[in-house]
Amino acid sequence: MKADQPPLLEVKDLNISFDVQGGRVEAVKGANFSVKPGKVLALVGESGSGKSVIAQSILRILPRNGNIDSGSILFNDPGKAGETVDIAKLKANDPLLYDLRGGRISMVFQEPMTALSPLHTIGNQVEEALTLHHNKTRKEAIADTEEILQLVGFPDPGRGYEMYSFELSGGLRQRAVIAMALICNPAMVIADEPTTALDVTVQAQILGLMKSLQEKFNTAILLITHDLGVVANMADEVVVIYHGKIMEAGTVEDIYNNPQHPYLKALMNAVPHFEMKPGERLVSLREIGKDNKVIQNLAHRFKASTAGKKITGPHLKVDNLRKEFTIRKGSWFGSGEDSAIVAVDDVSFDIKKGECLGLVGESGSGKTTVSKLIMRAISATNGSVTINDGSGMTDVLALSGDELMNFRRRVQMIFQDPYSSLNPRMTVQNILREPFVIHEIGDPDQQQDDVVDLMRLVGLDPRFLNRYPHSFSGGQRQRIGIARALALHPEILICDEPVSALDVSVQAQVLNLLNDLRTELNLTSMFISHNLAVVNYVAERIAVMCQGKLVELAPREQLFEKPHHPYTKALLSSVPYPDLDRLLDFENIATASADSIGEWGGAFLPSNNGNLVRLEVEKGHFVLANENSDMRELRA
Repeated sequence: MKADQPPLLEVKDLNISFDVQGGRVEAVKGANFSVKPGKVLALVGESGSGKSVIAQSILRILPRNGNIDSGSILFNDPGKAGETVDIAKLKANDPLLYDLRGGRISMVFQEPMTALSPLHTIGNQVEEALTLHHNKTRKEAIADTEEILQLVGFPDPGRGYEMYSFELSGGLRQRAVIAMALICNPAMVIADEPTTALDVTVQAQILGLMKSLQEKFNTAILLITHDLGVVANMADEVVVIYHGKIMEAGTVEDIYNNPQHPYLKALMNAVPHFEMKPGERLVSLREIGKDNKVIQNLAHRFKASTAGKKITGPHLKVDNLRKEFTIRKGSWFGSGEDSAIVAVDDVSFDIKKGECLGLVGESGSGKTTVSKLIMRAISATNGSVTINDGSGMTDVLALSGDELMNFRRRVQMIFQDPYSSLNPRMTVQNILREPFVIHEIGDPDQQQDDVVDLMRLVGLDPRFLNRYPHSFSGGQRQRIGIARALALHPEILICDEPVSALDVSVQAQVLNLLNDLRTELNLTSMFISHNLAVVNYVAERIAVMCQGKLVELAPREQLFEKPHHPYTKALLSSVPYPDLDRLLDFENIATASADSIGEWGGAFLPSNNGNLVRLEVEKGHFVLANENSDMRELRA
């Protein structure tokens, strides 16, 4: 930006409030910042800090009960000889607003599936903004749309034009939303958590795409996120916001190399990273567990049921597990051929008593299906699942009746989305009491005492027991889910992406809680995630899955220091570090893909001379490779 060139967008003394029952809530309090032409400004903070509210106010799409009380939002449009417009002063029906939205300022929304219409093709939705803001013929609009789809990485733009959103993967849906935002060549794009719901490899590709397109079109980006790794790789300047107030602002170098505000320092300490020492804890902004001694005081009541058992060997063992889903082709009324999709393909692993095994991989790799097979939520096609009850291994897949009911007491699950896994029509008291009722444990008074203790165990106030799930924050709802899972004193805890939807500070709080509970309650656990840094923090050993296959299994230190499988290497190279000295190599990430078996190459492909088998390259370090592979090549 030239020295005399004004900022593209200036937010001055912005105050925003919401009218709610019982009064008015101040959401943004005196915000000041500016976005420079062709630069990326990151707006960083937790959920509820006011980030998205500011974005909505810039486009004037606040909910009806939202008010811009004071302040200005000045937009200096370079396309109109620097004409300055105060967006905050425009009326809701002002024609200028319609020109600005999508034409000069566009938005990439957080969840692409809800941002796209399921009733219209991708081509229709992308070209809509073009036809609204530019005088284009139908033929020109289609050509421009296919061109932008090609630019954002659609492998076949012509076919992509005709597809619907539900036919696309998460990564392609996000690319379509980016195409919608860029089709009119706007001066600024607001990207609201554009990669939060994506896998680490897809996230890296999307970030690289946004970076390259931003430079190509010289577009300014207001990036809203809570991920400090994303900020380090994308931003030129950073603004940190907390409870509607801006705490700190500066260049990305100043923010990372010399943070000043205690809140910013706390955010950075809450991020799990690969250099953490054994036993080191994340620094949570609102710590629970260790400090108030509640976990230690209540642990004796919630000790795992294996406390008095002598378990030797694996606690849980999975052998050659396979799951096929049958899909019928054809109409409801006509005949069609059945086809099988293999979701889990010959997966084997074991978990020792008191150990945490991390299971990582992208969406669709089969992680959650494995957990459902272990829980007997779905039936396996082949293979075995056995559990050690202290007197020997029991075949889980053969259990029925009371034996199956008893098994489900011993193995519990924490689900990914705490909101959808909690009944919105039940109070927290009824949610936590339900397991005792189903399994006929204790009388009502004893059940009530246990429910109160469960709330204390996960750091929640028992006075909130009569509230409904919607009254709690995301982190509190997840803790309610953890409490429910611990109600029956399980031996094994399966955690399916328990922190993927949480802010970094709340994530640190929940991860610390899970680690404390596992230690104090003597729990065996399996932790499913696509966030490698999180798995590195909680797990002793890590298993990597790709397209239903378990491709690598190793102790945590070995996997991160010396990965062998191409897919594991691709995962690790895609992790965005909150470190300016370890930025992502976007160019290589864009060209290197290892999520397809056909691209693994060499010893990692089946051939006429041999099949893929698990080979031990180091003690306890297994990799999926050709049975006739040269071990020296694998260990290189």
